[in-house]
Amino acid sequence: MTLLVLVAAHAVADSATPAAPPAPVEIQTRVEPRTVTIGTPFRYTMRITADKETELVVPHLEGQLGDFEITDFGSAPPREEQGRTVIERWYTLLTYKPGDLIVPGPSVQYRVAGSDLESVTAPDALVSVESLLDKAGPTPPADVRDIKGPAAVPRDYRPLLWLGAAVLGVIALAAGLYYVINGRRRGALPIAPRPAHELALEALAKLHAARLLEAGRPAEFYVRLSDIVRTYLELRFRLRAPEMTTEEFLQAAQRDPQLTPPQRSSLATFLAEADLVKFARHVPATDDAERAYQAAREFVQSTAPPEVPRAAA
Repeated sequence: MTLLVLVAAHAVADSATPAAPPAPVEIQTRVEPRTVTIGTPFRYTMRITADKETELVVPHLEGQLGDFEITDFGSAPPREEQGRTVIERWYTLLTYKPGDLIVPGPSVQYRVAGSDLESVTAPDALVSVESLLDKAGPTPPADVRDIKGPAAVPRDYRPLLWLGAAVLGVIALAAGLYYVINGRRRGALPIAPRPAHELALEALAKLHAARLLEAGRPAEFYVRLSDIVRTYLELRFRLRAPEMTTEEFLQAAQRDPQLTPPQRSSLATFLAEADLVKFARHVPATDDAERAYQAAREFVQSTAPPEVPRAAA
């Protein structure tokens, strides 16, 4: 009988023990989606929960966050949940480094009434960044041919070609001097080469008029569309785009100060979609192809140099 009384008293004492109060500030982080391809933007969200009387000092993040580039950010209006204040801030991140990467959690400072300033660090978040080559799969594309067998060494005609090129160069130089001199005498102005953006927009218009998608040739459409954009980048920014892989070019573009972060992000998304069609045999919908064409056209227009008024004749 005495034992039963002791057990009941112990149970009552345990039930009366109050639960531990929550910390003054709690932080949760998440990434959406958890798996992305290289150069594809994703959202990183930081959720801060604090007591109403707690003073918060949330850092302003911009530029770089670990291995990630911050291209955009924003916040939701503060709200109240279960008697506590909830603040959410989001950031748009992207990276050109593949693998399982950690988004480091920033530190948030706070002050409880009557105490000194303290800090709490947000938990790290994990995101998987897939390479475009891995997404294409281990099987090489069907249009990649095997190495040819040994062939006979052809006769070397290079000296004759060099001689012919030199003769043509002399003729072209003489003709150019003749027209420049006579043109100046007649008051004519030399014709300047066409800008890179005009050539690119003209090529895009011809590609759109070819109607390759209606003919069931989406791969050819994306190959030509990607070549037009890469050639434009070479002429406009002196980037050797046609000779690089997509990952090499995106890394070079990331270091080029002439392109803004939104332009680099748009370019990365466009080239990633084009590579999926060219190498992973992805069959896009007509709306997707039209959107890719409009994205290429808007990219050329947004990066074109401002028009300079021509001098009066």
